[in-house]
Amino acid sequence: MAYLYIFLVTIAFSFIGVLNKSAGLMVSPDIISFMRFFIGAVFLICYLLFKKKPVRLRLAGFVIWAGGIAKALNYITENYGIASGFSFGNIVVWPVQCVVAFLFSIFFLKERLTKRSVAGSILCIVGIGVITWNGTSISEFMGSNFPLTLLFIISGIGAAGFLIAIKLLTKKMAATESNLAMFTIGSVITFIPIPFTGTLTGEVHLISIVALLLMGLITGGGFLLVAEALKKVPLFLATIIQSTTVIFTLLWAILFYQEPVTVYISAGTIIFIAGMLFINIKIPGKKI
Repeated sequence: MAYLYIFLVTIAFSFIGVLNKSAGLMVSPDIISFMRFFIGAVFLICYLLFKKKPVRLRLAGFVIWAGGIAKALNYITENYGIASGFSFGNIVVWPVQCVVAFLFSIFFLKERLTKRSVAGSILCIVGIGVITWNGTSISEFMGSNFPLTLLFIISGIGAAGFLIAIKLLTKKMAATESNLAMFTIGSVITFIPIPFTGTLTGEVHLISIVALLLMGLITGGGFLLVAEALKKVPLFLATIIQSTTVIFTLLWAILFYQEPVTVYISAGTIIFIAGMLFINIKIPGKKI
């Protein structure tokens, strides 16, 4: 069931780029960041009330604050990056998240790694690296592409920090409590710049309103499932599985926005899938 949770979340997260572009027709990235947290927090409160459980807001603890700040950093940079580029630009977030979570798993959580999982993880990261490079020259990558790539790299570090916080809190707090606490912190942080930089386009789009609501629900419900899954699934493996979001994100970008997908993006996706298969498919008679 834990792996099913992660897969469902993966599908849901793959729509974030498209939904973000749709929401951007009406509001600025700052407002999008805040609404993702705010609606996500409201969803968790409604979930607790529906389950007839007490709503407790526990804000004490370094891990809670570190997780909330990391997630705010993740959303702010990701939303600005998507607003400035293609809807699939946030695929860079996943390999960065994988690397950070992978290193944390090895050196701090002491999770058991096999040669197969290490090799497969490297393939996954190489695949996303090819997608990120996309055949551009060094000058072009360091020029027009690098600022966007840097935003998504920072976003990936923030995303990993949040998942690490969830993992560390799984034995201390209920998933709803830990997520609600970190979403509240994220809401406060992302609200601060809105009076100065938050803007409306002047036009109200129904598709934008729906997109904002869906992103908030995906945030609240998605990370609730992730927190439950991390009780049984190793952190590094959870991040690798989540990285299949890349494949679906590219698919939605083509279908909804007809955005260009080059041979490099296609090749990187194939390498990524190969890495996933290498991790998950066992060869009879061999132990790796």
